[in-house]
Amino acid sequence: MQPDVFVVRKSPEKPVRAWADVGVPLLVIEVLSSGTAARDRGVKRRTYQNAGVGEYWIVDPDARIVERWTPADERPEVVDGTLRWSLSGGACGELDVPPFFRSVHGD
Repeated sequence: MQPDVFVVRKSPEKPVRAWADVGVPLLVIEVLSSGTAARDRGVKRRTYQNAGVGEYWIVDPDARIVERWTPADERPEVVDGTLRWSLSGGACGELDVPPFFRSVHGD
């Protein structure tokens, strides 16, 4: 399984040269399509949660939302406003979801 986008902790002792070097990502992002929705919300989500991925985001361009999952979640946080995050290791930021989707959809 390779995600659409992922963030890993940088290690000077072990550079990432292959997928096997990645370890457990801090953040995994999947962008839904009609062909991937069931897998992204099902087996991939459970696999990433069980592996301890810090956050798993499912970006739904049709619904214009982001589902945020953490390892302990039984239901996602559904974000349609501002998505704020803070990952272990200090990475943090925010995404204003409505303008992001307007730019994606061109409206």
